[in-house]
Amino acid sequence: MYVAIALILMGLLVITLTRGVKKDVNSTLVDEMVLYLQSDIQTIHASAAECAQSYPEKVDQDGDGTDDYANPNIPWPLYHGMGSGGAGETITNILCPAAPDAKQTIFGTVLNNRMKLLSDTGTYTTTYFTDNVEGVYVRIVRGGASPIWEEAISRLNDKFAPCSAAIDSGASPSVFYYWIVRLSPGGGLAPEAGCP
Repeated sequence: MYVAIALILMGLLVITLTRGVKKDVNSTLVDEMVLYLQSDIQTIHASAAECAQSYPEKVDQDGDGTDDYANPNIPWPLYHGMGSGGAGETITNILCPAAPDAKQTIFGTVLNNRMKLLSDTGTYTTTYFTDNVEGVYVRIVRGGASPIWEEAISRLNDKFAPCSAAIDSGASPSVFYYWIVRLSPGGGLAPEAGCP
């Protein structure tokens, strides 16, 4: 009988210790993912802001007084074809419209390699948007549901100011949005209380 009790107690101890280790590993993964996502978003924001600050003028080569590309958020970056709109553009393809041709590409190989998590395009899809409804923002989608992803973007959302980030939890997996410029009133994309 004592041997049976000892085996049961050892089994309970092993289960308890295993659960504790698993929880610690998952918590560490979430913390690391939040840190990497925040760093990558800051890299994207800083790169777009550098374009806007370095080349703030509209593109008006024909001298008619209007922007040649109809940029809805001058001087923020545009898509690969110097367009804008609802379709979005892969983040690595965005261009700085007023920059000289040799400097229009914002995300070269070196800058893309600085990204910790979002450079893994097999797992994450990062899309840049610029339009006259929502403004300038980034959508991050993970290819496949994961409880760690859900927890990470929930914590990440708390790290940003209200209205600068949001989660679309109606999608599966949930989608994370980050605004570089949020227009008011916006179109209600991933709305949060008190946001335009």
